[in-house]
Amino acid sequence: MKPNTDIRQAATLIAATWILTAIFLTIPFHLFRGGAGLNLLISLLHLLTVGSLLSFGVYLAVRAARRRSRYVRFAATSVAVVLAAAALSMSEALISEILDAYFPEGARPAPFAFRATNAFAALIWEFALLGTAFSLLDANNLARERERELALARENATRAEAAASAARLAALRYQLNPHFLFNTLNAISSLIVTRDYGPADAMLGKLSEFLRATLAANPDALILLEDELATLQHYLEIESARFGERLEVAFVCPSDLNDALVPSFVLQPLVENAIKYAVAPSADPVAVRVEATRDGDDLVIFVEDDGASGDAPARSGTGVGIPNIRQRLHTLYGSRGTIETTKREQGFVSILRFPLTRRAAHRPEQAA
Repeated sequence: MKPNTDIRQAATLIAATWILTAIFLTIPFHLFRGGAGLNLLISLLHLLTVGSLLSFGVYLAVRAARRRSRYVRFAATSVAVVLAAAALSMSEALISEILDAYFPEGARPAPFAFRATNAFAALIWEFALLGTAFSLLDANNLARERERELALARENATRAEAAASAARLAALRYQLNPHFLFNTLNAISSLIVTRDYGPADAMLGKLSEFLRATLAANPDALILLEDELATLQHYLEIESARFGERLEVAFVCPSDLNDALVPSFVLQPLVENAIKYAVAPSADPVAVRVEATRDGDDLVIFVEDDGASGDAPARSGTGVGIPNIRQRLHTLYGSRGTIETTKREQGFVSILRFPLTRRAAHRPEQAA
């Protein structure tokens, strides 16, 4: 809450307190004396003015000690209340003596000490109640300020965490580019060495198209599954120029999952592994299958091949592909983003699982 608002609240409380006090003091005179005299009116005006100023002083004392310990706040409020009550009671007693001297009403005036003591006994409770109200009001406002500060700190922390996550995702995503490019250029080089110039030229042309489609994309964005599969198709066209009929590809994706959101470039490393470890060493055709399905609130994607496994090592520890995907899924989805790899008797399968989100949904928050 802004300081001006705090002051307005205190001023409203002060005005209401002293106006009601003045009204209650005049009630007996209207009931038993037929109205308030000049002495009373001047005294009440003095009470309203000085009492309001001293009350505001109590409020300032409470506010000055707001971030101190409870004992310091209590001591500061108590001292301010006593001083304000003493100052107003002595001031009221002095005004009463002056008015009685200039406008005597017939009754013998009471001594100054009696008037001051009597006024102090009545006013100390009024200032004490005001001090308590100011303390409660300020404590409530301070709690709101701390809530706003905490909310702002959380918001800043969330933004910083989101920025850090975006940077990590970008770094992971860009890590794949030189990895993929090296493997593709190595394949083109092999074709040139073996004088297969036609397939090498075709691979170079398709490589340029593929790079234009992928390198310009936002590296940490989520894209539609159908767009990810289209990008994957571009990559397989590059490899088909090299392997021809030895590479068989199948995509299985229900139409209702086309608008599912997936991390960009998340499938290509898995298919690249299938090409490297299953298709390339084999003289027989090898089928590479990519299938998307829904399991409750999760999207599950299978990337598998039926290449001869033999004594080939498991692929989970090779290159940067699978570890990279695992880190990206964890950064985006926390424990709900996983990748499992299994070496079969005939082939290899990778299974990605993460929360199913669609085009209209927000990007998932990083899990704690």
